[in-house]
Amino acid sequence: MKNPFLSFVLSIAHQELGVTEDPEGSNSGPRVNEYLKSIHKGPGYPWCAAFVYWCFEQASARLNRLNPLVRTGGCLDHWRKTKGTRIFLATAINNPSLIEPGSIFIINLGKGKGHTGIVVSVEDDIIHTIEGNTNTSHSANGIGVFALERKIEGVTAGFIKYG
Repeated sequence: MKNPFLSFVLSIAHQELGVTEDPEGSNSGPRVNEYLKSIHKGPGYPWCAAFVYWCFEQASARLNRLNPLVRTGGCLDHWRKTKGTRIFLATAINNPSLIEPGSIFIINLGKGKGHTGIVVSVEDDIIHTIEGNTNTSHSANGIGVFALERKIEGVTAGFIKYG
């Protein structure tokens, strides 16, 4: 991977695989609460965006640089306020090579709700991801940190690239 910062973000995300809520279904737990604290939220809030922010925050702190992400627990808020490069869904479908490891995906679920995670790799029309607050059924409000696969076309908002 070309970008050392994003490589470090992915390394941190990989180390979090297997973290789960305690109790299950609570949007809480020792590590989950750390993710939420990074965006100034307490236990009980949906935490997929907090997980992404926390991973970038850890990498930023260790590399003594500013975190480029918007500090928010809202996926769609992140999409609207980002200073990163947005790749809209149609563009991503037509040119999947624009989606790089370390990119963030944003799914718009409607009614102001969303889901997000970090892209690990792209293979044809499939992205391999690490996501918080999900499960093996790809829930947007699951129980832990999982490595999943998603079709690019299912990422209804798009992707954000940071450097």
